[in-house]
Amino acid sequence: MDSARKAANELVESLPETANMGLTVYGANESDAPDNRERGCKDIETLVPVGKVDKAKFSSAINGLKPKGYTPMGNSLRKAAEELGNEGQRSIILVSDGIDSCAPPPVCEVAKELAEDGVDLAIHTVGFQVDDAARKELQCIAEAGNGQFLEAKDAASLSQSLKFLAQRDIGKYKVEGTPFEFADSPEDAKWLGQGQYQTKVTPDSNSKTDRYFRVSVPEGHKALITMTPIWQPDGQFQDAEVTLESTAQTNESDPNCGKARTKLSGANIAGSAQFAMEPYWVSLSREDQADDCDMGDWLIATQVYKTGAELVDGVNVEVNVFYEPIPEKEQAKEWSDKAISSGKYDGEVPFGTGQEIAGGTSFNDAVEISEGTYSDKIVPGEYRFYKIPVTWGQRPVLNMKVKESVTNDADSVKIKIFDPTRLEVGTRDFSFYDKEEESGPVSPAQHTMYGGDNPHQGYYFLHVGMGAKSEDEATGVEQPYEFVVMLDGEPVDGGPDWTATYENGPEPSDEPIKFEGASTSGEQRTVEATTEAAEQSEQVASDQDKSGGLSLPLLGGLGVLLLAVIGAVVLLLNRNRA
Repeated sequence: MDSARKAANELVESLPETANMGLTVYGANESDAPDNRERGCKDIETLVPVGKVDKAKFSSAINGLKPKGYTPMGNSLRKAAEELGNEGQRSIILVSDGIDSCAPPPVCEVAKELAEDGVDLAIHTVGFQVDDAARKELQCIAEAGNGQFLEAKDAASLSQSLKFLAQRDIGKYKVEGTPFEFADSPEDAKWLGQGQYQTKVTPDSNSKTDRYFRVSVPEGHKALITMTPIWQPDGQFQDAEVTLESTAQTNESDPNCGKARTKLSGANIAGSAQFAMEPYWVSLSREDQADDCDMGDWLIATQVYKTGAELVDGVNVEVNVFYEPIPEKEQAKEWSDKAISSGKYDGEVPFGTGQEIAGGTSFNDAVEISEGTYSDKIVPGEYRFYKIPVTWGQRPVLNMKVKESVTNDADSVKIKIFDPTRLEVGTRDFSFYDKEEESGPVSPAQHTMYGGDNPHQGYYFLHVGMGAKSEDEATGVEQPYEFVVMLDGEPVDGGPDWTATYENGPEPSDEPIKFEGASTSGEQRTVEATTEAAEQSEQVASDQDKSGGLSLPLLGGLGVLLLAVIGAVVLLLNRNRA
């Protein structure tokens, strides 16, 4: 019982604050005297109703349990199923060191009955130091209940088994920005200003159509536009691919003024393999033309389309518009000479003692870090984001290692580095199975890609994505990993003071949106941008929404713990959101 208490407490502590959880016990009040069997087999009590987890309350209840009576496993399964309700993905985890002492009803038949009645219900079992008879019964329960059987020989393995089966839902990408809509025609296209925007679209499937918005590039500036398509299936493989690309960029105010460059290929996101963000990047610049070159009306045509299976929901798109000051030619040459290091990094990036952190789910809630070694966990289909401030003369270098697959499967991860404008500047993907794998150094290899633009100082985003699973594989089991971050190079004086900011953009308009920064000095713009970046850096993991969705009524007594879970479960996909 001490081992069971310890494992249950560790499980509760590992859950996100958003988890839904209840506590029910059996065998805790009536004795197991031979003449007390009738009362003992009805000794089932709910101590904490299902709701948002109160860890202190659960810990107190778990620690107060004393095994006294019988083990009514069959009726307790029924009680747990009632507590969970009839909707959403649910699972029951039965942990036992022996057999049911109250049959009938036969516990295997109860498990089969419940599994058949509840399409989204699975019953898993864990045998804790069991003999052959108990092992066979627990295997029968798991098989009848469309679940999985695990065996634990000590408190540590019992704790690991509980955490394995009580899976959490994937942390969904946190979308932010001022709402807007793509226009179906150029005449209806709205102007966007500097800042971040968001929309949701239904991708084209049979034919590709253009969608439009406009930007007005202020004098003395260039525009950098990033469009990030966001489609994140619930950790499960889907045979579909979404592509976003800008098909045309037209300066309607003066066709001979300015030049547009785009990322070399469309931004593709797929429901398989390594999950990863794929922003699409557009640059609008005046080149060698005069500042009075009219760039007040750029029409941006964009297509979003899919191939493969139908999508249950639409695709979110974040649009970031940045206005970067254009330096004088002599300044540009000087800055280029002092630019952040580029080229392949050939040095070592050694691991130290890992600091436990929980990364964000998106660019918007990326957790700020500095140089050092970190440890985190990820589930299939999830994104993790971190951000590190980088100054002129330096670049971030990342090294990552993943131990053997927790699910004993061939798993995959993709890691990426994005610059402050969401331009992808480094990437690596690797697979792991039955041994530890290491990525090796990953760094911005060439900052002057896509049109010779200077690199930027500011926040560089580190991104980790884990591959999805097929429907017959575990989808919500946490895979631990470690990564180390270092800054290559030394900070230097000189270079543009401009820093990208990520505040929400002004409301879309029928007219060009005035950019206040164009009328101020470069020094003042720097102060404003730096202040905005500092304010944003304070909002990190505190406002994360991990979208838990777990619910765990816990039943304990006479060496038996019974846990019922609402959430992503082994072999099943969570569709019930908190």
